[in-house]
Amino acid sequence: MTRRFAPGSIEAADLLSGHVEGNFSRVLTRLLAAHAMAEKLTAMGYQRALDSVTRPELCTIIRKNLAEEHKHARLIYAALADLGVSEAQADRSLVSALKGPSFAAPRHFAEHSAGELDLVMATVSLDVTGLIMIGVNYKESSYAPHARAAELILAEEEEHELFASNVLRDAAEHLGAEPVNAGLREWLPRAVNFFGPPGSGFTFDCITYGLKARDNSELAELYLTLLQRRVQQAGLDMPRLTQDYPHALA
Repeated sequence: MTRRFAPGSIEAADLLSGHVEGNFSRVLTRLLAAHAMAEKLTAMGYQRALDSVTRPELCTIIRKNLAEEHKHARLIYAALADLGVSEAQADRSLVSALKGPSFAAPRHFAEHSAGELDLVMATVSLDVTGLIMIGVNYKESSYAPHARAAELILAEEEEHELFASNVLRDAAEHLGAEPVNAGLREWLPRAVNFFGPPGSGFTFDCITYGLKARDNSELAELYLTLLQRRVQQAGLDMPRLTQDYPHALA
């Protein structure tokens, strides 16, 4: 696919003035709404974790991550507001999408997570997938405000990545291998499905407009490769998944 717009080449003023075709704005708005919602749901999950996790060292990390996820959601909602789209409007546009597989992981974290094991699974499912999505796709977005927000998010979430690199091994030692293996079997399909369906028309538009760099299937494969290395280093078992989206346990 040929990218039509260079990284950081489009500002809000270009869209509001009508200098860019209308479909660009529609695709961008949908993308930003999904990004903002993922940040918001993750923040809600960290709030639940703060109410259920008791280890002081984990609570310190949760509070930090919670504050950052709230800040990141506000950044993306602010970008939407610059385009005349309110937070309520953005959220309403996702009513159907929220029921789908790509939101299963953040939605479960926000609505059902409880205790340390779910915190561990959310870390390897949401922090890592989010960093891949932002670092690979959004930091070179053709829409400059989104690219700038992505740079800020990546800079602040470096410690999330450090925590995620150690969390599986620590959980296996603290909670036991079998509960963590069970958590991986439950959460991995949700995590991989977070990237969305491969080869969709929406993703085609995003890549064509320079709002994304890679297809969802490439990001999912990158995530699985990274996670498998961490699972093996922790002495755990990598679950087998079905090949087709939405992925499930094989």
